[in-house]
Amino acid sequence: MKAAAYWESHTNAPNVDGKGLEVKKMSDFNLVGVIKVMPTDPEINLDELEGALKKTLEEKFGGKYGLSKIDREPIAFGLVALKVYVLGKDAEGYSFDEVTDAFREVENVESAEVETISRF
Repeated sequence: MKAAAYWESHTNAPNVDGKGLEVKKMSDFNLVGVIKVMPTDPEINLDELEGALKKTLEEKFGGKYGLSKIDREPIAFGLVALKVYVLGKDAEGYSFDEVTDAFREVENVESAEVETISRF
């Protein structure tokens, strides 16, 4: 199974959003960037933070980037980081740094850094 087919079969994103707009498929992308997001406090509601990150990705970039998944990584003393798997293209106009900058502006985000970028 090719990587793109694997990723597409393992994402739960619909092809149409709630507004009837077409959402890009996994096959529209060829890069995945893992962005590690640290919350400001261990008491932050991570479900709400995930929702805010998803909303930021959609509102700031309008489908330019995709979202594969969000994992939680325990750090220490109850602090949990979010690992956001963002889909993009190896093409002019795409930069995971701009996504990271947008995530840093989200309320309750202490930091956001690109950990890895991989081609699939």
